[in-house]
Amino acid sequence: MSTRNETGYERVLVPVGDKSDPNMLTELSSILVDPRRGAVRFTHVTTDRSFVGSQENWRTGSNSVAESQHTLREEGIESTGTIRTASSALDGILEEAEEYEADAILIGWTDKDSVSSLVDKLLRKAGCDVIVFSADRDPIDTDSILVPVVVKPDANRLQMLAIMSQRTGASITFTYVTGDEGADEEGRGLLDQSAERLAEYGVQAETELKSASSAVDALGQLSEHYDVMVIGTSRGWWLRKTLFGRKTDKIAQEAQCSLLMHKWQGEVPPES
Repeated sequence: MSTRNETGYERVLVPVGDKSDPNMLTELSSILVDPRRGAVRFTHVTTDRSFVGSQENWRTGSNSVAESQHTLREEGIESTGTIRTASSALDGILEEAEEYEADAILIGWTDKDSVSSLVDKLLRKAGCDVIVFSADRDPIDTDSILVPVVVKPDANRLQMLAIMSQRTGASITFTYVTGDEGADEEGRGLLDQSAERLAEYGVQAETELKSASSAVDALGQLSEHYDVMVIGTSRGWWLRKTLFGRKTDKIAQEAQCSLLMHKWQGEVPPES
């Protein structure tokens, strides 16, 4: 990620899979990449050892990669594409990210009922930011972003939020869901601090303190009024004992908007 005086990621890697929506990922990458000196690489990993299957997989992936490249080039953003054969999709993505020296991997989240083991392992093993996106609409049309918080947001996440807001014109709302007696004061303090820190990046945020017995249900209800909900994977997240599990799947299932999960480079996800 660039410094706060710059405007985005410099090298974004976008794996294009058979089930992902390359159009949504392409549009999101155009928002997050630095338009002046940044670039996006699209890659398709094939693991099918059979000749017929691998040829078909190669053609499908090659077409998706080429279309995504063309879209970004029309927007004036540098883009490249690769087709990689590896022992597994995970290995191929990690190898490509290392060779490309990517500072962010953007991957699609195609099943809201269950997060794939590929994404789980990628978030744990990647040495750069990882952004997982489940799209209900074109990210370019984002007008409002909901950000649940339980700890002070990291600078990388704040900058990403600022970039999304500045490129799309979307409003940012930090929310804290409290169900414990006496937690209101803590929640208000955290919300104020989050808004103050985002203001350092030139974006004014709104805040909302929500009291509910179930944070999952509360976030599901709140998400109805927003275009994108951004959640993190840190130890501070209230799903402390699991990166992906039943509760996280429940959030995804209940969300009534697009969902973006962000892991910044230095973040160590909790063990499952």
